[in-house]
Amino acid sequence: MPLTSSDVRDKRFSPSRMRLGYVQEDVDALLRRVEATLRALEQGTRPTKVITASDVMRSQFRTTVMRPGYDEEEVDAFLDEIAETLRGFGLYSQQLRTGKHSAEYFRRTAPPPREPVSPRMRPEDIRNKGFNTTRLRVGYAEEEVDAFLDRAEATIAALVAGRVSDAQLTASQVREARFSSTRLRSGYVEAEVDAFLDEIADELERYGLH
Repeated sequence: MPLTSSDVRDKRFSPSRMRLGYVQEDVDALLRRVEATLRALEQGTRPTKVITASDVMRSQFRTTVMRPGYDEEEVDAFLDEIAETLRGFGLYSQQLRTGKHSAEYFRRTAPPPREPVSPRMRPEDIRNKGFNTTRLRVGYAEEEVDAFLDRAEATIAALVAGRVSDAQLTASQVREARFSSTRLRSGYVEAEVDAFLDEIADELERYGLH
């Protein structure tokens, strides 16, 4: 069930004891942004400072050392719930725009597909995709791949809903995507990412997005 602004406002976390935890002020600041975004959407107004699922999943907090913090596992699990709720409103990685992209646009039920294309790929196929990470060899920068796949997920979601004009990417843009290489840290295995991008590009071509 999607979270409401009240769910976020009233959420409580167990304090960390004798171990590292997230700094409470950092977590509280993020949750206030989430609460404000959800409240605006619930009221049918446009959030002034919208936060997206991508923003939430990339958030980082300081860790406590000599004082209690929030239990890290509880916070991480709740952030996953928040991200899923924001995706339900269409808030992937893009900011809200004007015109038809008002808050109400994200609230209403998506129309059935207008194109005579039977989807082979769903948004969750991209969202749940996992890649092995490199060890002692070059790989793709994880944050760059994740950000690009957020756009791909939003594109597939629009296509499945019949909103071809809202697609953010074309097959050519997917095939031409480039990412930084990691050197002294782990990254995604390049061959696995490349193969998955080919799958996404093939799906976009089926919708005429060359």
